[in-house]
Amino acid sequence: MSELQDFMVYDIEKSGERKQLNIKQEDLRDYLHPEHVFVIIREDLRRIYLWNGAKSPARKRFIGSRIASEIQGDMIRDARFHRCKIVPIDQGDEIQEFLNVFFLESMKVDERLEDMRYIRNIEREKMKEAELFTKQVDDVQKSSKLDEIRALLEADENILWTKNSNIILEKNWLKSILKNNKHKGRLKKIDKTDEIEIKNYEIRFVITNKRIFLSHIFNKLYDFSDISEEIFKLEGEIAILNLEGLELFEVEQDKGSYDIWFNAAPTKKGESIFLFEDLTSEEYEKLIDLLTIIMPFRAEVPKNIRLKYIRKKK
Repeated sequence: MSELQDFMVYDIEKSGERKQLNIKQEDLRDYLHPEHVFVIIREDLRRIYLWNGAKSPARKRFIGSRIASEIQGDMIRDARFHRCKIVPIDQGDEIQEFLNVFFLESMKVDERLEDMRYIRNIEREKMKEAELFTKQVDDVQKSSKLDEIRALLEADENILWTKNSNIILEKNWLKSILKNNKHKGRLKKIDKTDEIEIKNYEIRFVITNKRIFLSHIFNKLYDFSDISEEIFKLEGEIAILNLEGLELFEVEQDKGSYDIWFNAAPTKKGESIFLFEDLTSEEYEKLIDLLTIIMPFRAEVPKNIRLKYIRKKK
């Protein structure tokens, strides 16, 4: 992927390798053979189509899925590319989007491998959405913070992603947050820290189809006066950001965990509203997938810098 191209096709070989094909889009139909698996990229549409022939072996399909994920990861790390969504395509059960993009008609399937279990694309999408937009987490019933956030939801607002976490404040907790300029820039007068006891606190991260919520003890200490009330509100310890006002978020990776700083209408890099912290790789990937679906974001990944800026696509 050394060259920036809107259209790329990789043939998945039995050996586990991928072979890039030098073909034109209008010739794609001539290559879609039932025994083959192809990874077809339309970067301009932010799509990676994983095309599975009806007679393609299970091993080749598995390899194709892995390679599609690898290509998606390579594109995320390359600032020239948009983040692309992987869309599985089964021969004979192609989604209309795929057919329209390449001016194709659904391919008739006369024979399928007996040992293959086929899931219709519409069923696969429902399964993926059910997994991605789950409202249940292991500690839902134990969290009073989530109940507080639920009470603030509007009638047409649904929880799409949620995470519960805990922080343990020690005697040097203030010194630790003052080391980070993003925290330091939001702090009110230092004497307000007397209101916070040294103990274990529960925090809650929530994203709905309309807003982002963060219930955090530190919200008591932060000054949000420079943010428009049209896009941001503070209800006690709960900071609420309207998704329409979200312009940028920044990702920091440290020792296998991820921190995400959210921002609204930034004037320069580094300005942030609040932080989702200590996300696992799985939580991070799920959250990025979600934001990519519900908001038009693109990633800008500077070379040799760990920090990733993910900005709304204009």
